[in-house]
Amino acid sequence: MRFQRAWIFSASCFIILLATFLSGCPQIRETPGHRPEPQAEQDPQQQASEEKMERLTAEWAYTQGMLALDRRQTADAVRYFQLAIKRDAMHLDAYLRLGDLYSMQQKYLPAESYYNKVLRYDPESIPAYSALGTMYREMGNYRESLSFYRKVQELDPGNQDAEAQIAGITKDLFKQHYEQGMAYKHAGELEKALIELQKAQSLDPENVEFSIELAELLLQQGDYVSADSYFQHILSRDPDNPQAIIGLGKVQLAQKHYDEALQHFERARALQPHNSELKRLIQDSQMDRVSHSLPPQYHEISRKEQVTRGDLAALLMVELMMGSRLPASDRVAIISDITTHWAKLYIIQAVQLRLMALPPDRYFRPDEPVRKGQLAFILDTIARQLSVQLPEGNAVSFADVYPENQYYDAILRFLSAKLMNAESQDRFGISSPVSGEETLQIFQKFKALL
Repeated sequence: MRFQRAWIFSASCFIILLATFLSGCPQIRETPGHRPEPQAEQDPQQQASEEKMERLTAEWAYTQGMLALDRRQTADAVRYFQLAIKRDAMHLDAYLRLGDLYSMQQKYLPAESYYNKVLRYDPESIPAYSALGTMYREMGNYRESLSFYRKVQELDPGNQDAEAQIAGITKDLFKQHYEQGMAYKHAGELEKALIELQKAQSLDPENVEFSIELAELLLQQGDYVSADSYFQHILSRDPDNPQAIIGLGKVQLAQKHYDEALQHFERARALQPHNSELKRLIQDSQMDRVSHSLPPQYHEISRKEQVTRGDLAALLMVELMMGSRLPASDRVAIISDITTHWAKLYIIQAVQLRLMALPPDRYFRPDEPVRKGQLAFILDTIARQLSVQLPEGNAVSFADVYPENQYYDAILRFLSAKLMNAESQDRFGISSPVSGEETLQIFQKFKALL
């Protein structure tokens, strides 16, 4: 009996041990095709607790801000983004969104402060620099905007948006300085105009047309060194630019360097043979070159009551620049009575070019007064030499002019062209002396026909 109880006790212990062992073994996989038992649903209280915890995160607040933006609820978006920052002081996207919102409302100071906070935590933030560049462009501060986009290029050399923005801003900035400069120019404030136009030129140094315009303005202001520098810069890139060559000539002409000016003008004429402005500049340079070295007696001609033959020779060579209008002559003029005369060189040229006749005795008689008929005849001869067509005049009846007179046809043409006036209805004044003032008036009218 005692043995039986012991066996039962041992069997019970074995069964308990076996059950304990089996309970610790891993579960046997269910046979494929058998549907697992459904798990118990999550505790609603636990789920609510987790959702509550999520609402306390910065990311949740940021997401709500973005949703508010989609709904165009700006005030709510600002509140959520600020909440995100409150929960996470380094939430850079929230700072950027706040900066964008304030910038859209043209509240640029708070917008800039939020962008700068991004840069405080991330000094290489491309979105922050881009946003600042856009904001300053909207404010019209193009130079500051350029600096931010250039920083983007520095951080990301292949950034196409930055390249496009820089090109657009540069164009806007050029336009701003150019328009302001032209406004100053039209108002007569040339110094201010130059400052603005030089700023514009620095943004587009390869703009040849504008560089020429700026150089012309510098020349007008008397800044010959700067004007010359601009023209030379253009020619370094385009050696045959006629406007730049003409500009260099103008610089030299303004400084009374007549030979240098003529060299530039002649070079330009080879490129533009039909340029009417160039033709005028060459004539002015030649005249100024002559005038610059004129003797004092020449300036007294306009005040003289009677113009002499010597005076007339000088006027022909200076006022009409006949030396440049007619081919040079190899004729040698031997004149006996002009050795010490102030107009000696002009007289020799006038005789060599057959503008004025030399009598057989070779005495020019430089101090003899010029008569009105003689002046008409000499100028009429010059007109024919230069192929200038004067109108043929109708026959007139003057007591002092006969058809047989050698000056008759010239007088008719000059009267018809209104280059001269008769003294009265019945007298032309063929033998009357001509004053310096009257002679110069006739010369001015005659030059207009050349």
